[in-house]
Amino acid sequence: MPFPLSAPGARFNPNRDPRARYGTVELVQALLRAGASVHQRLGGELMVNDLSLQAGGPIPHHGSHQGGRDADVLFYVLDAQGQPRSAVGAPLDPSGRGVDFQDLTVASDDVPVQLDVPRTWAFVEALLSDPGASVQRMFVARHLRQRLLRHARGARVAPAVLRRFEQVACQPGYPHDDHFHVRLFCSLDDLRAGCRDSGPMPPWRRAELAAAGLTPQMAGPERLRAPVTTTEQARRAAGPLHADVRAWLERRETWMRPPRGPGVCR
Repeated sequence: MPFPLSAPGARFNPNRDPRARYGTVELVQALLRAGASVHQRLGGELMVNDLSLQAGGPIPHHGSHQGGRDADVLFYVLDAQGQPRSAVGAPLDPSGRGVDFQDLTVASDDVPVQLDVPRTWAFVEALLSDPGASVQRMFVARHLRQRLLRHARGARVAPAVLRRFEQVACQPGYPHDDHFHVRLFCSLDDLRAGCRDSGPMPPWRRAELAAAGLTPQMAGPERLRAPVTTTEQARRAAGPLHADVRAWLERRETWMRPPRGPGVCR
């Protein structure tokens, strides 16, 4: 089903291709419920980027997003005065700060932004508390994962939600410092119809399947992949860059290298 272009507390990013806004019923409804929950509690609007194509299959610039169970979700952000502003895909550094570089050749229109930790965590909490959303992965840069965990521990959230975030949130080879990549497990009905999950398969998921009389069905490595834009290709395609942009990208290299330890995908 298509993710709505606009809904209470959520919208599909108008700068993205609307052909890439299709997801399973479970994914679309879970995102809408989470966006509405944050809006009711704290205000703000969830900004959703690509899901999948209507017929599924390879999608440009993504290695996954093929079966309707993946979605890219921008972080909630604040402006330099600490006021909520519309989300942008701006990479955020270890302090949670970034810059909305608009015209990449000039500095006069640059807008500082910072991670809106309470609203971003509220989205995480709503999604992971949703019994209709069987979240398998939340790809996110480790330094942002750590900031969200610190907030959650200080806010004394439900231990089960905190543990689930610790389990599903991780940094893959690409850090995801400007958005979450959310992936759901196959629904039980879809498993019965032939849907296949990818790893990992945690104990709680195995227990869920066992209770339904099902066994894990795992996808193989044979899926088709669309060409993925590399960092180098993206930089060349951007054309001339202001010195401030080049300096930011050079600093970003310090957290672009895959780290080791807790919070890194295995």
